[in-house]
Amino acid sequence: MRTRVLIVLTIFSLLAVAGLVLPLLATTSQTRTQALLLSRVATLDRLAALAREVKDAGDLATVQAEADRVTELYGEDLLLVGASGHPLVSTGSLDLDDPGVRETLASASRNLAQTSLDPVRPWSDPHHLLARPVGTPHELAGAVVLRVDAGRAISGVRRDWALIVTGAIAAELLLLELAILLTRWVVRPVRRLEEAVVGLAETPTAGPAVMLSGPPELRHLTRSFADMAATVTRSLEMQRRMVADSSHQLRNPLAAVRLRLDALASELRDPSSPRFAGIQQDLDRLEALLNDLLRLAEAESRRPDAVAGQSVVSEVLPGEVGAWRLLAAENGVDLSAEIAAVPPVAISEIDLRQIVGALVDNAIKYAGYGARVIVRIEKSDADGVRLSVVDDGPGLPEEQRELASQRFWRADQHQSSRGSGLGLAIVDQLVSAAGGTLMIEAVTPHGLAVHVDLRSAA
Repeated sequence: MRTRVLIVLTIFSLLAVAGLVLPLLATTSQTRTQALLLSRVATLDRLAALAREVKDAGDLATVQAEADRVTELYGEDLLLVGASGHPLVSTGSLDLDDPGVRETLASASRNLAQTSLDPVRPWSDPHHLLARPVGTPHELAGAVVLRVDAGRAISGVRRDWALIVTGAIAAELLLLELAILLTRWVVRPVRRLEEAVVGLAETPTAGPAVMLSGPPELRHLTRSFADMAATVTRSLEMQRRMVADSSHQLRNPLAAVRLRLDALASELRDPSSPRFAGIQQDLDRLEALLNDLLRLAEAESRRPDAVAGQSVVSEVLPGEVGAWRLLAAENGVDLSAEIAAVPPVAISEIDLRQIVGALVDNAIKYAGYGARVIVRIEKSDADGVRLSVVDDGPGLPEEQRELASQRFWRADQHQSSRGSGLGLAIVDQLVSAAGGTLMIEAVTPHGLAVHVDLRSAA
């Protein structure tokens, strides 16, 4: 946005400066041209009048002396011809055989004075011919031709134009600096608002700090966003607290029900009856759900800049994988690990164990009997560390992989499986809080791969 606004302001400033400079350049050129023309036309008039006065006496010495003074003063050639077309007075190198001179004299002989100049510009031709008839319209006695040297006028125009262009460049630079300051003043609150929106999207439980600045409309928009963000933050915080508090409050009644159920087992005639076993399984699932809700609420409450700690994956992974091998064997799953030498990662050991446990648990549950699960650790392309849990089970179609990390989501074919449906949601929150990413991919020819990219602690 800043670039677009700056481009628009720059174009307007260029048009404004050009609108002032172009007429000024034209005026300067016309002024220099008029000054040159007036002085040379006055010279021609004086010589024509002098030649008319002395033509009858035939004394041209006075005219010659005046012509010599003109040539000495201006360095310009002058030619006076009589009615017959023969030269009477000449200074310099004006030649009757010159087509330009001949054409100018022909016009003057028809009583058409050549007393106009094109506007002098830096690239103009410095030499021009002016002519004035001698005598009256009814009795022409000849003509005076002057070769005007506009070199000084051209040099003056160049200097004037250089000063004007320099001033225009300085003015444009000043306007550009003002445009940058104005754009920064207008765009800064928009950028802060954008950063606040991004921060709210990344960490919705932390209210964004937005400074009120810029035009009144933007200040009003910023204030409205701050109010909305505060409302969203309060709502999410209340939701998180409600989940956490409800889970905590339900733990005690569940613990009491568990104790009473265990005590009731000794009084039953058949403690292994399906109904009693079903009650115990439902209680186990409810306790697991509450535990997962607490972990999810705790993971969602974290801020990325508040996460600290590091872990050595090569030390954590073997023990964690070994702890799941017994459950894997009971479910007919071959669980193995491939551990490469990687640097420590920027995540606490507790969170890393929880991530590995959730991913391995999901793989064992959903890969199916006879499947193979590999827990792999390697360096990632971004100088970080990639933790992958890969299985060769049935996998998930693409539309289901996009939903797999949502809370309580389960595929239709896994609705009866144990668990709460919060495992990947918790992993996603823990990984995001550590500045990492979670990605789920299909495996060829079949299977599923869950990749967790973590930042290096180095």
